[in-house]
Amino acid sequence: MENTPEAAGAAPAPQTEATPTNSNPAPAAPDMHGFTSEQLADMQKFFQANGGFDKIKAKISNPEPVQPQQPNLDATYAMKKEEDMLKAPAQPAYQAPIGSITREEFLAQQYFGALAKEEKYASIAKDVENGAVLKDMAAFNIRPINPDGSINDSMVRRYLDLKAQTVVAKQTSAAPESSAAPTVDYMQFDEGNMDIRKATAILQQDSALKAKGLGGNPDAEAAEKYLKGILNQQKGKQ
Repeated sequence: MENTPEAAGAAPAPQTEATPTNSNPAPAAPDMHGFTSEQLADMQKFFQANGGFDKIKAKISNPEPVQPQQPNLDATYAMKKEEDMLKAPAQPAYQAPIGSITREEFLAQQYFGALAKEEKYASIAKDVENGAVLKDMAAFNIRPINPDGSINDSMVRRYLDLKAQTVVAKQTSAAPESSAAPTVDYMQFDEGNMDIRKATAILQQDSALKAKGLGGNPDAEAAEKYLKGILNQQKGKQ
């Protein structure tokens, strides 16, 4: 039997370079729980700086008791002091010792003392210096001291000028007062022929008669009204 070659089988596939494949699949991305890597890194630093995660967790689970706030001693003392002041009895108003004088009174004394030394007031210097003229001015509603403490110099001088003129009137009225006649020669008020000297003389006679226990001058009231009218007119000219 003749030897024959083996029948050829299916032709082998041509040799080609095989495409490399990765037999290990890529790992899945870690779960960041909603944080970014930067945030997680900051958290890690915070934990390390404060004793680690377990220590921080323990502080949160078991917080330290809050210490009660100490009272503000300064404020408490101030409030108590204010309460004590409110409870304290009110101090009585200051009263100057008996015999004291005010600055206004001292000023008035100096002022009238200077006026008494003026030559034109020589006849009434005593009354000016001792303050007797102040009573007369009060009767005519003349205020030598203004509300602001100043002196109403012009009005005071006008009154003193009138007062000085009464000296002559006194001498004129002395005759009937010293007369031994049983009747009194009254000075009469003549409205059409009246001046300051005549009106003043009537008032002087009225005062002298009353001092002796006699009836006053019946025209004294008219004379006083006349002088007040003149003074009021002078006030209006200021």
